Amino acid sequence: MKEKDPAINNSYGCLVIGGGAAGLFFAAGEAMRDDLHISGRKVILEKTPRLGQKILMSGGGSCNITHGGRIKDFIGRYGKNGKLIRTCLYRHSNLELMEMMRSLGVPLTEQSDGRVFPKSMKSSDILNALLSAARQSGWEIRTGCEVTRINEAAPESPLIRVTLSDSSVLTAEKLVIATGGSSYPSTGSDGSFFGVLERDLGLSTVSLKPALAPVYVQDFEYEDLAGVSFTDVSVSCGKHTSRGAALITHRGFSGPAMLHISEYVNAGDEIVINYCPDMDSESMLERVLRDQPRSTAGTGNYISSVTGLPKSFVNKVIDAPERKLSSVSVSELRRIVSRITGFRYSVSGTGGWNDAMVTAGGVSLDQIDLKSMRLKTNAASDIRIIGEALDINGESGGYNLQFAYSSAMTALEK
Repeated sequence: MKEKDPAINNSYGCLVIGGGAAGLFFAAGEAMRDDLHISGRKVILEKTPRLGQKILMSGGGSCNITHGGRIKDFIGRYGKNGKLIRTCLYRHSNLELMEMMRSLGVPLTEQSDGRVFPKSMKSSDILNALLSAARQSGWEIRTGCEVTRINEAAPESPLIRVTLSDSSVLTAEKLVIATGGSSYPSTGSDGSFFGVLERDLGLSTVSLKPALAPVYVQDFEYEDLAGVSFTDVSVSCGKHTSRGAALITHRGFSGPAMLHISEYVNAGDEIVINYCPDMDSESMLERVLRDQPRSTAGTGNYISSVTGLPKSFVNKVIDAPERKLSSVSVSELRRIVSRITGFRYSVSGTGGWNDAMVTAGGVSLDQIDLKSMRLKTNAASDIRIIGEALDINGESGGYNLQFAYSSAMTALEK
């Protein structure tokens, strides 16, 4: 008996490559809208044994799903390309995402800084809800399936052919690429699929770089203060600036202020940190000199109380923190103030792919119709790209998961 063509046995209406946040939002989103039903068999292909591993890692295991506030305030959180995804974000906003999660049985809570989490603070609740909704919509989920080749639809056939690592062939009328970037490669998003997209679809990729990563400092002097945090600092590198919380690590700095600027920082650059961003060196020095004659406090205690900075950090900055403020010279006070309000650090590098939360770079947006997330250059085939595989990366605070959702829903509705 003649063997059947494997492409015929493995024919799908829609095939999603990648079982991360964007891929799961796409599949789960179908369950939320009766008018978005996809006909035919549907499958998610994930090359690792488990889906949604980065969802489980998000927010330190609590999954910062999005951010509160007005969606128009999100645009500036995505760097130079933020304005290009305005329509995508407006059409499928943070409010819509939050309503979706509640309708899937996941109550949410918004923290004082605007970050939105599941009320349980368990990322597994988000993942389980999305998986349940995908299965409810009839999605087949196949793990351990690595795609190695994409053959576009031929003029005589509307089907897109996808080859797996075991040489089996699947076909689909619609292909959605949700393979992520290069951050946290152990989760499966190791960047290898960009080579497939370049070779088989002729796509150009904006160079990839770790983003939302810690910044390392040469000759770091605060190693013994690892774990000490600051509620608000400003940091600058050239024309780029960032402001927010910061954390001392064994090799440099982390925390939102540092993560947000890390994509613009390279080894050999200089960063300037003001640990009291609402006060410049001259105004702080003026206040210290005004208080100095009548102060009986030790210098360390005084500076810590005035600035609100951790005493352990202040004591490290000051040579003799126990010495009375009244006995410290003006030149020494100026040195202390300058270290607090504008100290310069030489950068030795930033965290690599194992430390970066997201990827800067990806498939160039000029190849994508951002009203549908469909490839412009492949008109004969219905191929769409969503999420972190695109040249979009947001700040920390739920913005990257929000784009994963917004882009997935945009791809689903057209």
